[in-house]
Amino acid sequence: MPRILVVDDDVPLTRALERRLQAAGFDVRTVNHARAAAAVVFQYRPDLVLLDIEMPSYTGLEFHECLRGSDRGRGIPIVYMTGHDCSIYREQAREQGASGFLAKPYEASTLLDTVRETLVGFADVHSHSRTPEPVQTPR
Repeated sequence: MPRILVVDDDVPLTRALERRLQAAGFDVRTVNHARAAAAVVFQYRPDLVLLDIEMPSYTGLEFHECLRGSDRGRGIPIVYMTGHDCSIYREQAREQGASGFLAKPYEASTLLDTVRETLVGFADVHSHSRTPEPVQTPR
């Protein structure tokens, strides 16, 4: 079962994402502060991180930069989420190496399609995945 880490300071949103993703067959953890997320990444070893860009004191962009600097976090695909769908954020996400971008609010089908496509695309590109089995996304 693919593991997804949701990092967003909006507690009701993270709870809703957790329920929706679990109902779709994913193993989900949530964190409401980017600084706390690093420890969860190293312990939980997610297959994908859904990451809010704007969070207090430590942004999603800063967190992603921290992940890219570590051996364990470098290869994890990141899908950015933001309530401000502007070209500046899209460009920053692209420069950081984001695997995807979701503008809030988004449809549930868009969320699940993005997650599945990212996981499948990552497994295809990285046939030497961190896990011994190919990532299979629930339908």
